[in-house]
Amino acid sequence: MNIEYTWEIETLEKQNSNTLEDIVVRVRYKYIGTDVESNNSFKFAGVTPMPLPNEENFIPYTDLTEQLIIEWLEIIADKPHMQHQIAKEITKMLSPIIEDKILPWGNPNDNSIVILP
Repeated sequence: MNIEYTWEIETLEKQNSNTLEDIVVRVRYKYIGTDVESNNSFKFAGVTPMPLPNEENFIPYTDLTEQLIIEWLEIIADKPHMQHQIAKEITKMLSPIIEDKILPWGNPNDNSIVILP
């Protein structure tokens, strides 16, 4: 299976501090994996807390770009976990598990046969 991954940023949660305004504290996103051969895909919905900046490395909210947020997520988010979950879900799509189920009627432990008159 060959999976390609993309990010879809949904929201940026922000707050103020005593010295800085509009600090991004959490990013909500979808991490999307698409199997190249089958075109099956799965979206992992996530939220990742961002480390608080100091005054030297602070980027004003209005100067943020989608690419910069994605670069942050590439470093901070737990990509191995997300990729594992995505691969597991795509595998289920490609090879559905068939299992025996208990019949929706009767007692599953009752093996008797009823003979009607």
